[in-house]
Amino acid sequence: MSIKDLQRDIKKGEGYILSDGTLNCRHLIPKAYDIITGYNMQTELKNEIKKVFTNTDKEDNTIYEPTFYNQFYNNIEINEDNYEVAGWLWEDIFDYFNNISPKGYYFSSHEGDGSCFGWFKYEEEEF
Repeated sequence: MSIKDLQRDIKKGEGYILSDGTLNCRHLIPKAYDIITGYNMQTELKNEIKKVFTNTDKEDNTIYEPTFYNQFYNNIEINEDNYEVAGWLWEDIFDYFNNISPKGYYFSSHEGDGSCFGWFKYEEEEF
């Protein structure tokens, strides 16, 4: 998979929702990581994301990837010293996703729901 595959999927679905119902970087960043790794995107953001999170299961020495699955079951957390960094990182991810958007689409929060992030189609007169 690749960025081209993501762009194809966005067009095919006439948009693509990354996350809905949260503004929390602890939820948004792992979901973005899943997209980045799932589509095999070659970006330094993968390493930057890994630096922000830590495994919180003290009995498990596994270094978990910050996937949505592990986040959901509370196996990872944003490192205490990295809350501010996580906010900046979300901005970088947001810009990256917007830059790789297929023609006619943009990455943003939904006009009617600020906690719904994804790729949305421009209205005809906008592009």
